[in-house]
Amino acid sequence: MKEIKKFKFNIKKNDLVEVITGEEKGRRGRVLEVDREKARVIVENINLVKKHQRARSQTQPSGIITKPAPIHISNLALICPKCGKKTKVRREKIEKRRVRICKECGEMIE
Repeated sequence: MKEIKKFKFNIKKNDLVEVITGEEKGRRGRVLEVDREKARVIVENINLVKKHQRARSQTQPSGIITKPAPIHISNLALICPKCGKKTKVRREKIEKRRVRICKECGEMIE
């Protein structure tokens, strides 16, 4: 059986990110979900697709719904909540806890 590599990503759920390549370049949004195995992220209101959905019950009617599709993690840049700029991340161990630190302003990213 093939071993699945686990990569360390600097982007986590609820982070603010900006798209750096592709059709949605320059748009910002919050991370809703991270798929570590496929290295893909679902970002709020980014990469929206339309899906034809069949009626499941009386409360869920059929129709065309719009939902965000996954985008590759390499096409995203983390936005520092303190300085508001695209940034890279440095990891440090503070009080027995590994934290992400913005390389631009030096502040801790929660």
